[in-house]
Amino acid sequence: MELKELIKQQKAKGVLVKALAHPSLVIMAQDCGMDFILYDCEHGVLSYEQLHDLMVLGNMRKLSSIVRVAQLARSDVSRILDCGACGVMVPMIETAEQAEQLVQWSKYPPLGKRSYSGGANTHYAPGGNHALHMKQLNEKTMSIVQIETRQGVENIDAILNVKGIDGVLIGPCDLAISLGWPDDLMREEELNMIQKVADACLKRDLGFGIIGGIAMQEYFKKESSLLVSAIDTALMREGLKQAVREYEQLERK
Repeated sequence: MELKELIKQQKAKGVLVKALAHPSLVIMAQDCGMDFILYDCEHGVLSYEQLHDLMVLGNMRKLSSIVRVAQLARSDVSRILDCGACGVMVPMIETAEQAEQLVQWSKYPPLGKRSYSGGANTHYAPGGNHALHMKQLNEKTMSIVQIETRQGVENIDAILNVKGIDGVLIGPCDLAISLGWPDDLMREEELNMIQKVADACLKRDLGFGIIGGIAMQEYFKKESSLLVSAIDTALMREGLKQAVREYEQLERK
């Protein structure tokens, strides 16, 4: 089942990937029950070639891929979808005009103006059948805005009224920074602002999620359909720390 349809029925579990670029990650993520991988091209280090190979494997195994691009640019948005992503997310969206631009570059006509090219996005199918491929890709592709500033929250209704926007992922850390308290993500004012975004998504039957810790996920568990708490670097760190604790326990015996 495509991710866009899955989140209408249940919560989708994801992992944010910034550093790991080995195909074993895709296989283990699926085997462990993850529904999607969110690849980070804003703060991560993966190349387009690495992303292409990981996403092609994910598509073959029915594990969806979303990519957070570095910026709102046609070269970033359209290209990563051509590489096989089922969803694209742009950070720091603050206006309806920016949301409209995202749709223009991520959706084919009649919704947008995405340039057509076959490849990983069409599973390397033979040429032709352009109308069919465009229809199918428009139906499954998720165009996601990341809201992480006061202005983005204030304009959320106008942003989500843009036809073709499929969901929101909150960046609570940058939102807290924009509000003036970088280390107090659970502050009441911030939670109220996130709630405003969640309510706007639910009203329109759009996907909603937060890239944040378990406490934040717990607070918004009723509203969230996209769960992103696990991060590859944090998982590696915790695994290594656990191994060291076990070694130290062994030494004390």
